[in-house]
Amino acid sequence: MLRVPGVSLRLWYRVILASVISIANTAPGLAEPPPKIAPEAIAWKPASIFAKDDKDDKFEDQPRMNLSGAACVPTTPKFTSCLIANDEKKYAQFFSIKGNVLVPEQLIRLSNEDKDPDAEGVAYADGFFYVTGSHGRSRTKDKENESSYAVFRIAVDPATGIPKTKPDEKKPAGVESSSRLRNVIRDDAVLKEFFNTPLAVNGVNIEGIAARGGRLHFGLRGPSKDEHAFVLSVDANTLFRKDGDLKPSRNSFRLGKDTGIRDLAAVSDGILILAGPVHKEAVPYTVWWWDGEHDVAKPLATLDLSAIAGDAKAEILLPLEETGDSIRVLIMFDGAENGGATSFRIRR
Repeated sequence: MLRVPGVSLRLWYRVILASVISIANTAPGLAEPPPKIAPEAIAWKPASIFAKDDKDDKFEDQPRMNLSGAACVPTTPKFTSCLIANDEKKYAQFFSIKGNVLVPEQLIRLSNEDKDPDAEGVAYADGFFYVTGSHGRSRTKDKENESSYAVFRIAVDPATGIPKTKPDEKKPAGVESSSRLRNVIRDDAVLKEFFNTPLAVNGVNIEGIAARGGRLHFGLRGPSKDEHAFVLSVDANTLFRKDGDLKPSRNSFRLGKDTGIRDLAAVSDGILILAGPVHKEAVPYTVWWWDGEHDVAKPLATLDLSAIAGDAKAEILLPLEETGDSIRVLIMFDGAENGGATSFRIRR
């Protein structure tokens, strides 16, 4: 094997792998779809409903029917402090996982804006939960939603996951908000064409967020352009300052026609991408691995969701366990009561 002097064997293999994936992603035809995998034979269930019933809402508009993002603090024992968001209300909810039971806990108000922030993703890193709004127009009524152009962060104890400020469901407490990402999207050379454009005509809509290496990575459900989907990344701490260089970057991945990013999740060696239809196209939900830097993604699995209600949309990808050759993940759905949690073991 030809090697470059001074380059370690491990790094050399990573370069070769990136080259192989890059060729697959840029070839005229996409490679074969990743293998379809069945869910684990585990019956996940909630201890109670997520969030509270709102007597003025229809059943399909209740928060527990519109769960959209989740993340957990890496506590010991695991999963004692997690946060889940919904895209219908101004609050998120803490929860824990005990065996195969999801235990809803305290609510936390995110915003006092007139409208909800259309929260679509949750991430955790370095003592903070992050929640992102969609940064797009209303999907059903095509109305401008100023409240959606926000990213929130909540400080917690990194050892226990306990919020540093007591959460309040009626007013934001211990919640910082930033609207700076809006201008990053508006000024991006590629994304500006789709900024403040309805999702129905390929407009910008953030659906996932991951935190890794001091940066926040935002996965875009739309636009899908020339079979490519996009991730926009900025410096995490600077985003919550009034000024300073956000050091924005954009990555694109050839995931397929009418395919966008439905969630992101950081793992030990990179970031997992949950991909699915931009709208309601007949596009399978797939999981990819990304190193967090380059414009290449490795396909890992196509999810067998045949047992899931047809109108439910996979929108939460929550890592449960990692081994040398596999990752267990929990998939949850917008449109399924209490998220319809389903787990999969995915080979790396």
